Amino acid sequence: MQSILAVIAIIVFSYGLFAQSPDDIKAYIAQYKTMALQQEKLYGIPAPITLAQGILESGAGQSKLAQNANNHFGIKALGAWSGDIYLAWDDEPQKSKFRTYSSAEASYTDHSRLIKDNQRYQSLFNISIYDYRGWANGLQKAGYATAQNYAKALIGYIDAYQLYTINGGVKLKPGKTVAIARNTTIEDLSKDQQLVIDDSELSLEEEEVTTVIRKAVVEINDVRCTILYPGETLASIAMKYDISPLKLLEFNETTDESDLKLGDIVYLEKKHGKYKGSQDFYRVKTDDTLYSIAQQFGIRTSNLAKMNHKDLFSPLKEGEKLRLK
Repeated sequence: MQSILAVIAIIVFSYGLFAQSPDDIKAYIAQYKTMALQQEKLYGIPAPITLAQGILESGAGQSKLAQNANNHFGIKALGAWSGDIYLAWDDEPQKSKFRTYSSAEASYTDHSRLIKDNQRYQSLFNISIYDYRGWANGLQKAGYATAQNYAKALIGYIDAYQLYTINGGVKLKPGKTVAIARNTTIEDLSKDQQLVIDDSELSLEEEEVTTVIRKAVVEINDVRCTILYPGETLASIAMKYDISPLKLLEFNETTDESDLKLGDIVYLEKKHGKYKGSQDFYRVKTDDTLYSIAQQFGIRTSNLAKMNHKDLFSPLKEGEKLRLK
């Protein structure tokens, strides 16, 4: 799926929908950074990693699972769980059971215990609490999440919002392949110019995260929608908004999740047959397709094709004028 316009205006949301805006993320950090530091002290998991995971997996605390079940990390009610459950969509053909917590703090503590007590993550505890890059890559390598860019997303949030400062850490240089030892002090690390970069220097992960977040939308053509953020999958979007993944594929006129790329619009309900905005026509740009234009304006592809006397796979010419209504 072709990426949409380079910049999309943030629209005031309705229908209980949220946009994962920079302000939401900053508010989440202010509210939960102390809690993340407490988890670091008790369980040895870096506070920047815990906080970045919370931002990513709860939509900065705005997901239905976080709001209705105090579940900030998408933890399912498996194994010996005997507490309350919350039903939500993920990647299963029916709703899955997720743990319900009495508070956000209980969710944070359970998340820490699951990492601390799981053998697959034990090697991470040999890495410094200041090595957020090592921890992020280690979590992905150990199979914590299915999103292929999960580690990059965590690093991007940490760099973009300077989460490394929460536990007194420093910004780490991209491309480091050797994990920093657990006993490395922050004084030693700060002096190593091979590992540290200036706060003002953008990492590639940071640039990717901030670029996508600036595209935040909640509605196009009176149709609810979101953006596929770094580290997300169709399953995580389904969980956030309580919508079947099959419905999400249907609303976005595809049968293959791989068609949805980072930064793309993801519609949360069926698109309309024509554009309701003031624009009547669209001039085709390089690499445009009927499908990408339909996604850009919240129109069903078949209707766009019919309005312009084309079939679904008709090639388009740059500069060609297409009707939107």
